[in-house]
Amino acid sequence: MDTFNPSQMPPMQSNVEKKSAGPLVAVIIILALIIIGGLYFLKTRSNQSAYVVPPDTTEDSVTASLNQQGTTDDLSSIEADLNATDLNNLDQGAAVIEAELQ
Repeated sequence: MDTFNPSQMPPMQSNVEKKSAGPLVAVIIILALIIIGGLYFLKTRSNQSAYVVPPDTTEDSVTASLNQQGTTDDLSSIEADLNATDLNNLDQGAAVIEAELQ
């Protein structure tokens, strides 16, 4: 029969594991680099001038004819302006847009 001899038993290992700080330091460095890169990107982006499309200053014939009206407010002048105004081609731009959508 075998007797219990404590000197022959392997030493007991503790349940507490030692964790290294390496992964935590790596995560902190990566986050710092991302934040610094984001701040650099925002700084360079804010220094750039915004691209502004110049307004179209060309005026078509319909708009030019509508802008040429009299300034008096008597009835005969208003009637003359109304008779001189050509309203048949006002929707030509809408027809172009509708054709592009289809």
